[in-house]
Amino acid sequence: MSPPPERMPSERERPLMEATLRIIGRTGLDGVTHRAVAAEAGMSVGAVTHHFESRDVLVDAALRFALTREMNRLRALALSLQRQAFDVEAWVEALVDWYCRELKTEAETHIACYEAFLAAARSARRRPIVAEWFETWRQSAELALKAAGSSAPARHADLFVAALIGILLQQLAVPRRHFRREAKAALSELVHDLTAKK
Repeated sequence: MSPPPERMPSERERPLMEATLRIIGRTGLDGVTHRAVAAEAGMSVGAVTHHFESRDVLVDAALRFALTREMNRLRALALSLQRQAFDVEAWVEALVDWYCRELKTEAETHIACYEAFLAAARSARRRPIVAEWFETWRQSAELALKAAGSSAPARHADLFVAALIGILLQQLAVPRRHFRREAKAALSELVHDLTAKK
């Protein structure tokens, strides 16, 4: 079954997307039902089924919503690199600062992202959404690493994204008190090593 066509949720649908992501973050994909989402969003079951006729359509729409939200942020950060002289430290700092805020206020949404990765590992149905997620991360990192002087920006972007995903997952699973400082140091060192002239 192919994923639903991409579209932004309406104002009425947005609370349902956010509620669905919170449920996925707390209980996994199996916890999503029309009734559970209705209760989480403070809406009627009829309102949920009116917008999303099946559970699969609801889950796909919520994952797409999370993807689009993160893609827009990463693309905005990448575009800002084109408007000014690139500063590796400023880029890493902006990226880490955003994720620090996100993990404090939207942790369940980011846990939902990792649930989507696992779902894609189990089912080809979820793979197009997750593949687009990874590609957006990779494109943003590739642009930044190219600006930083990488000799192989595409390959180095894959390494950077893998490190970032691992760092974020570790913080979600086992929160560290000095996450901001440690993440900035680790990613800055990685970028420095990747862009160092041999």
